[in-house]
Amino acid sequence: MSQWNAVKKTWKMAESLRRQRGGLAMRYFLDAIGCGYRHGASPENYLVLRFYELKDAERYQYLTSGRSSKADRELNRRLPKEDARIMAQKHLFYRQFEGLVKREYRYVPDTEPADFEAFLKGHECIICKPSRGIMGHGIRKIHTKEIEDIPSFYEECRKNNMLVEECIVQHEVLEHVRPGCVNSIRINAARDQKGQIHLIGACLKCGGAGAVADNFHSGGIAYPLDLDRGCVSGPGRNNTEIRDYDRHPGTDYYMPGLQIPHWEQIRALVNEAMERMPGIGYVGWDIAVTPDGCELIEGNCHWPGGNIIQLDGIGKYPQIQKCLEGAAEEDGKEEKHIIG
Repeated sequence: MSQWNAVKKTWKMAESLRRQRGGLAMRYFLDAIGCGYRHGASPENYLVLRFYELKDAERYQYLTSGRSSKADRELNRRLPKEDARIMAQKHLFYRQFEGLVKREYRYVPDTEPADFEAFLKGHECIICKPSRGIMGHGIRKIHTKEIEDIPSFYEECRKNNMLVEECIVQHEVLEHVRPGCVNSIRINAARDQKGQIHLIGACLKCGGAGAVADNFHSGGIAYPLDLDRGCVSGPGRNNTEIRDYDRHPGTDYYMPGLQIPHWEQIRALVNEAMERMPGIGYVGWDIAVTPDGCELIEGNCHWPGGNIIQLDGIGKYPQIQKCLEGAAEEDGKEEKHIIG
């Protein structure tokens, strides 16, 4: 983002705060600019993490966009280029994490027309997504009986490097929260310089009204999760308003205290995913909870996101700093891989 665009985005955020809670837009604007310089805070950090309510000493505790970017560069510096490519392209990711990714899928550029048509006929509903998509952009939920021209749809998907996959059946507990959208778990994990794995923070991502995806940047709402117990520990937030959501706005489902099923399996899945790619140092894992357990959706490497894992009001920067200690030391030490 250019410096001028960043200034415009900051002013837009300041105007939004003025409308929602009163005060002077210029005061928010100048404070947010200062937070950008001192703490690496983006306008969204300032809004979602409510920096406007915090003292400067409290702001130092938060994993802002700038600090997250630094952690990504230093903790993922050993990630081989091929592994980085795998993390960036969903069809390669699915192959790498086979068994943790359990749903049937097809990467259309590698799929023959007859196989593509058979896949569509085998599923009443599919998810269509770009292999390199981010922030939930380009994801569509399609009822296959509504596809009138399969050859044209095939060519469209092939040309745009799309994946088609069967819809995940989520656990009934999460289906009640927001039906028709997979409400996933996000767990950010980091590997310190000794190879020990640490769980940094977690949240439950829920789709907003009418959303196909639960992404926070596509109208979603995130709820903080207690890492040890796997339950919702407080109200949720979105990235446009400053209100708290004790109840999901689409279903009126009361969220604090909600227990996530299969929590120990979810933690174990994160550990196994980290083990499969030893060079990875910091990543946000998205996980679906199913009736029988859980499965991996994707891994967000190079932009794990900090806002949604800090909605419990506890800054996660000190945890990342511990993982960064000794990052400048020479490589070559034997790594141990133990859940922390």
